[in-house]
Amino acid sequence: MSILLQGTKFKKRLMPLLFPVLLAGCTNLFGSNFDQTLKSDANASSEFYMNKMMQTTELEDQQTYKLLAARVLVTENKVAQAEALLAELNLKELTPEQLLDKSLIDAHISAVKQNNSQAESQLKLINLAQLSPSQSARYYEVSARIAENQNQFIDAVKARIKIDSFITDVQRKQENIDRTWALLRKTNKGTISHTPADGDIAFGGWLALAQAYNNNLNQPAQLSQALQSWKTAYPTHSASYLFPTELKSLSNFQQTQINKVALLLPLSGDAQLLGDTVKLGFDNARTGSTVTGANNDIQVDVIDTMTTDVPTAIQQAKESGAKAIVGPLLKNNVDAVINNPESIQGLNVLALNSTSNARAVNQLCYYGLAPEDEAESAADKLWNDGIKSPLVMVPQSDLGQRTASAFTVRWQQLSGTDANIRFYNQAQDIALALEEGASKQAEAMYIVALSEQLGEIKSVIDNVNPNLKLYASSRSNSSNNTPEYRLQMNGLQFSDIPFFKETDSAQYKQIEAQTNGDYSLMRLYAMGSDAWLLINQFNELRQVPGYSISGLTGKLSAGPNCNIDRDMTWFQYQDGEIHNIKN
Repeated sequence: MSILLQGTKFKKRLMPLLFPVLLAGCTNLFGSNFDQTLKSDANASSEFYMNKMMQTTELEDQQTYKLLAARVLVTENKVAQAEALLAELNLKELTPEQLLDKSLIDAHISAVKQNNSQAESQLKLINLAQLSPSQSARYYEVSARIAENQNQFIDAVKARIKIDSFITDVQRKQENIDRTWALLRKTNKGTISHTPADGDIAFGGWLALAQAYNNNLNQPAQLSQALQSWKTAYPTHSASYLFPTELKSLSNFQQTQINKVALLLPLSGDAQLLGDTVKLGFDNARTGSTVTGANNDIQVDVIDTMTTDVPTAIQQAKESGAKAIVGPLLKNNVDAVINNPESIQGLNVLALNSTSNARAVNQLCYYGLAPEDEAESAADKLWNDGIKSPLVMVPQSDLGQRTASAFTVRWQQLSGTDANIRFYNQAQDIALALEEGASKQAEAMYIVALSEQLGEIKSVIDNVNPNLKLYASSRSNSSNNTPEYRLQMNGLQFSDIPFFKETDSAQYKQIEAQTNGDYSLMRLYAMGSDAWLLINQFNELRQVPGYSISGLTGKLSAGPNCNIDRDMTWFQYQDGEIHNIKN
């Protein structure tokens, strides 16, 4: 009996020591089924799988971890690293399950690189019947990507509906629903209204949701009711119980109602001309307002931020009963608001500038004539014009850095490649770079420069690379440009506020007279005018995705952190005259 008890005690002491050894070796003892994990979602980071690959000694397991790492690297936008990992694999050593999974990754990489024909060919070689639900979702993810690359948004939506049928994870479902909705928002309204559902309930539900949104976008109060009616009509639709994130804020939408506004501007000192010009535009828009819901009875308290510090000005606005603030204008004063968000609690604030410290603050939007707007518009313009390899020249300054950063981000989104950015201190730097061959591989150049600098640069380009298409920012568009300058710039395209295409209108002539024809002041006047429109539709802009206002400075909408985005207008010099380009 004692011997038996001792044996039992020995086993109890031995098992904790043996268990990890047995667990580690179980795949060798009972045969490896580890590559079956390829049929499931990869939920860890690429670094996790890379570490696992280094830790295991089993070749088959190493290959599986390598495939998992490559799969995640593609989703992390590290395509080159994924390709390098896949190149290390010996196809003869891969199991059928590993070969199948590799084929999905190869197709995904081709789609990300916009090699659409290759991606389609790779998908055709895959037997859908062999795929698990997770792999089927990945298959249609590639299909959706190919369609989106080709701007076939309806086909991409149909592929994402397929994806939805294969995934059960709530987070992934929500992400897929949000991406499906984003595709519908990109789709032309006419295309949506004329696309038949063909008996597909899920697809028909998406089309109905998009139509409800498009038909009521300009009446946000009705839009909220229309979306609720859609939920009632499609109670079992995936998007009904996992509503697109972008639309969720509409359930609490309240139309903007303002009785009193505080206008915070520099109205004395060195910045007085700037403040006075913005105020002139604001006042003229207010007295001639046709904004729905706005009226000329709204009181406006004007506070000079040169004589009253911003915290005091905000407190005065609150005490006077104002529920909205327009301003401040100067960057240091905008920073004062950002650094003390509690001070504006309960107020709608439209800051008339943005700074490097700008961040999301409840009920605060940033609006101004930001260089980022022009840079993004330029990237869109060049891409739509078929330019694949632009050269971007910007000054070595804060303006240049902001322009370069915004252009690069947008260009990466459009092309998947980095933009060729060059910085300069003087116009001669650009001329030297061009003479040394900087533009040899470029199809076009986008440049941020003053008009006199641009004149020098254009002369060099005409000699070095006369076929180079030239685009510029509004920085070069000045009222001082002579007829000779306009002839020299023949063919050059530039962006500016759309107001400058209305040169024959009575409003243009009035503003031209009030600003002595100074383009910089005319832009500030237009900004002040649009600030009145924006503050009167503040809730609509913040809460209704896609809501926009056509103003003097562009088509205005709220972007990330409630930065007011502006769609620019493009002009071109032709035979000594300036013509508006229809976008």
